[in-house]
Amino acid sequence: MRKAGMRALTLSVLTAAVLLSSVPAQAQQTALEEMTDLQFVEYLRSYRDPASLAVTPGSGGHSVAEKCGFAVSSEAARRMQTASPAIAADIRALLEPQARHTSIVSPSGRFRIYYDTSGTDAGALLAGDSLRIPNTAHEYAQAVAAVFDSVYQIEVVEYGFDAPPFEETLTQYNIFVMDFRGALYGQTRFLLPTPSTGTVRPTYASYMEIDNDFLGYETRGLNGLRVTAAHEFHHMVQLGTYGLWVSDRWMHEMSSTYFEEAVYPEVNDYFQYIRAFMRNTDRAMWLWGNDGYELALWPLFLTQKYDRTIVRDFWVRMRQVEPMIAMRDAIQQRGGDMGADLCSWSHANFFTGYRASAIAPPVYDDAPAFARVQLYANQSLAANEASISGSLAPTGAMYMRVYRGIDTVSFAVANSNVAQAIQRAGTGVDFTLEVMASGWDGSFTPLDNGWAYRFSVSEANSLCLSVLEGGASSEVERDLPFPNPFNPNEFSRIQFPLPRNLSTNRADLFIFSASMNAVARRESQTIELDDTFGAFVGFDGRTDGGDLLPSGVYFYVIKYGKEQKTGKFAVIKR
Repeated sequence: MRKAGMRALTLSVLTAAVLLSSVPAQAQQTALEEMTDLQFVEYLRSYRDPASLAVTPGSGGHSVAEKCGFAVSSEAARRMQTASPAIAADIRALLEPQARHTSIVSPSGRFRIYYDTSGTDAGALLAGDSLRIPNTAHEYAQAVAAVFDSVYQIEVVEYGFDAPPFEETLTQYNIFVMDFRGALYGQTRFLLPTPSTGTVRPTYASYMEIDNDFLGYETRGLNGLRVTAAHEFHHMVQLGTYGLWVSDRWMHEMSSTYFEEAVYPEVNDYFQYIRAFMRNTDRAMWLWGNDGYELALWPLFLTQKYDRTIVRDFWVRMRQVEPMIAMRDAIQQRGGDMGADLCSWSHANFFTGYRASAIAPPVYDDAPAFARVQLYANQSLAANEASISGSLAPTGAMYMRVYRGIDTVSFAVANSNVAQAIQRAGTGVDFTLEVMASGWDGSFTPLDNGWAYRFSVSEANSLCLSVLEGGASSEVERDLPFPNPFNPNEFSRIQFPLPRNLSTNRADLFIFSASMNAVARRESQTIELDDTFGAFVGFDGRTDGGDLLPSGVYFYVIKYGKEQKTGKFAVIKR
């Protein structure tokens, strides 16, 4: 009976291990922390088998929440402090590095790379994005060594972070190459705290595991290696002398993802997380839980406004105070105000994608390639007025649009109450936004397009409102299709621009291959209007048979009234 019961428990936890990567970050954190010690050990046992978490190689899919396994490592370290000797021994054994065939030392002498020369875990360079080059395990290990030396130079030498300590008795950082099969990019492992370094949170020496080829990831091959090294090494830095903030893992992930872009700005693996952030801008920072990758725009914004040392200043201060206070004080030391910066940040995040050209220069270098924010409300100004109500948590932002015909006004509301953010206030602040086309009184604020608005909040000085675009005076028309190239995995449709003031509201769209074969015909399509794009016809990227267009160059013809417009666009599928 006991063996049968243990088998049932093990199977149920193994199942949970597979499913855990698909649930929201906050729920994952709760699930990990609510496991018994025995359940956690069984979960950890399955977690150490990449096959249990793997996705189909080459699919490009993986769980964002499982990018680097930091949450699991953090939970293991936490439990080591309170678990029974037997459980602690099990956790320690499960997190021991797995032996490899051989190793090399990086040119700087700081990193030792352990790797297999044959078998499943052997590393390999890639030919293109999909084929392993046989017998290149040694060349891959050499690339790993060179990349980590470069990352150390930038994060420690140039940015000024303290170098993390070596593990006990060692004089090098250990990096282990293994096959994660698309489930994890890599992970930093740590268990027992180092002797006190004067921080309010424990510090750790650590080792690292990384994938052996980065085949089947959002970013593949050596570029996948590069951003993983930048990300994971910064976890080593954070843990080494600054401290582990178990309840604020979002801060660890936000900072590590920021350094992917800081060290390798040309790679842009972080775009995948920006897509998720733009769909959830109302979420308080700390509610990203085990995630935090999605918050990388916050340090990018602050770096652009102040200087690139501000993220290091966060961590220096976090030796003694929690992350929100550390950020507030670092900004204040530079003459800024975190509340005001949250308002400015909400404004900046609206101007991404095709909207990036509406401000010059864009706040982010990559702004034109980012996804757009999701609108909380998109309301017609019917019967002369519109009213939108909502509730917003500290550090969150919401975006709203009011329109009538071609006239549009867009707004951003941000909760800039830093004091409540420090307290992790769970309740939001209620607001009501009213817009009128005429007949308003003195409590309304006029807009450029002749309308007016009134903004009411339940708590004074908690929310800030930005008028992003105020009608015709701020409209921007586009001349080219967007996005171009079109990736159907990132965007649901491509928009073909038309002149704004047309006498018709319908158009016929025809798509042709490069060999001029007709592949899609859309008759009597609605001509839509967007607050910054202007008039356009949308296309979902599918053939008349319902299949997504293959990668390639295509031509389009739009007929509207007695006029027509032609052009070309590209489709790139990854």
